[in-house]
Amino acid sequence: MRGALVFMGGTLGSRASGLLREVLLVALFPVRASDAFRIAWAVPNLFRELLAEGALTNAFVPVVQRLRGDDRRAFAGAMLAALALANALLLAIALVAAPWIVDLLLATDANVDRDLAVHLLRLTFPVLGAISMAALAMGVLQAEERFAAPAWAPVALNAAAIAAMLAFPGAPAALALGVVAGGVLQALVQWPAMARAGLLPRWRWWHAAMPAALALMGPFAFTTGARQVLNVVAQRMVSNEALFPAGAVTGYALASMLFALALGLGAISPAVAFYARLGRCAADGDGDGFRAALEGGARFIATLTVPAGVAMALFAEPAVRVLFEFLQPAAGQDRAIALAVAALAPLGAALTASGWVNYLLRPFFVRGRVRAPVALAVATAALTAVLFVVLTPRLGIAGLSWGTAIAQGSLAVVLVAWHARAEGWSPAPLLSDLGRVAIAAAAAGALAWAVTAPLAGGAEAGWVRHALVLVLGGATLGIAYAAVGVAIGARDVRALTARLRRR
Repeated sequence: MRGALVFMGGTLGSRASGLLREVLLVALFPVRASDAFRIAWAVPNLFRELLAEGALTNAFVPVVQRLRGDDRRAFAGAMLAALALANALLLAIALVAAPWIVDLLLATDANVDRDLAVHLLRLTFPVLGAISMAALAMGVLQAEERFAAPAWAPVALNAAAIAAMLAFPGAPAALALGVVAGGVLQALVQWPAMARAGLLPRWRWWHAAMPAALALMGPFAFTTGARQVLNVVAQRMVSNEALFPAGAVTGYALASMLFALALGLGAISPAVAFYARLGRCAADGDGDGFRAALEGGARFIATLTVPAGVAMALFAEPAVRVLFEFLQPAAGQDRAIALAVAALAPLGAALTASGWVNYLLRPFFVRGRVRAPVALAVATAALTAVLFVVLTPRLGIAGLSWGTAIAQGSLAVVLVAWHARAEGWSPAPLLSDLGRVAIAAAAAGALAWAVTAPLAGGAEAGWVRHALVLVLGGATLGIAYAAVGVAIGARDVRALTARLRRR
């Protein structure tokens, strides 16, 4: 839990700076530019999951934990060489094939400037190489349960992008180049931490542990790739002029960013910390420790994400409008803001399930069981795509969010049952605590809604009124959740409350 809290602190800093970047993007760039940038940025983000913070880091950690001494540095050096070659090849392909890649992401009758998206894709794609190097450094440090530098490194990327936007407002090319410069900084700021720990990679072209890492990267890439296929489906839908006006790409991206902020803080940060512990227990043959970490991670994630999901569902509109109407929105961004509100509220129902999915897929790779997560990823992606197609024409942009919630909830149930059987682990204590957390969050949410209902209003309510609702509702929900959770015996609510009191 200490490691999770350290990583959460850095994640909060990186997400807050990312939020500021998004606020400035809405304020300084018209919707034509922001929609095109989102399409371009989606492509390196797709490969980012495959070659960086998704497949690479998650495959690297359990393999390197089985190595000792200088062997770890040699293995890291071999991975560095492989990443350099892969990124050089992908960059050459992306520069040539940019028009066809953009056409894959856009609907036939698109509400996005295609030519601008192609230009921005060519400018932004080099960020993938920088982020891959940053992810390797992140894996080296996480394997040693050193979380501070990896958690704070993304702030460098956001800072560079913010500087570029402020220096050249309304210039999409400057934003794209600022993001690339930020990726380079994100890698460089982690190198001193590796040097101090004596963990700098030793360059070499091959290492005996490479096949094991690549064997894990393949399934990880497949599972993350299945999720990215869904992103392609979603982008094609929100860029469809027959379904949505211009600004839908930006609106969906804003909702996804706020969801990712909550997911990163409440689920992914604890998952990273507990994943390192799972890998260590597996390497040491500590079955009891493995089961304890499995349950502890899932319980901690639920403790944080259940109340956050309630808050997201209740206060989507004031949250979005406070953030993105604080500064005067640029041309066309009012439509994007309204669509972001509609997409964000249903995602509250997906938060805990998505957090559990992110965490509970990891033990498969620690154990070297790769078929199950691949099969589950394919089935879930297929279900989600069907739900997107069925629900979006009926529910609008909220249909994408409800499709995500239903599919992630189904997969979370399957994963809990699977690990219970595979690990000889009883999920009853976890589910009992989940029930307590849900009761506390529901009671706190009801009280927060009752307190803020007289002040609530729609788009016309004004920024000050939305801010008051958000602050009052959030404070009420947080205090009530802690009080009820302690009273009814939610274990991690008690532990966190006691830690705050000591501080």
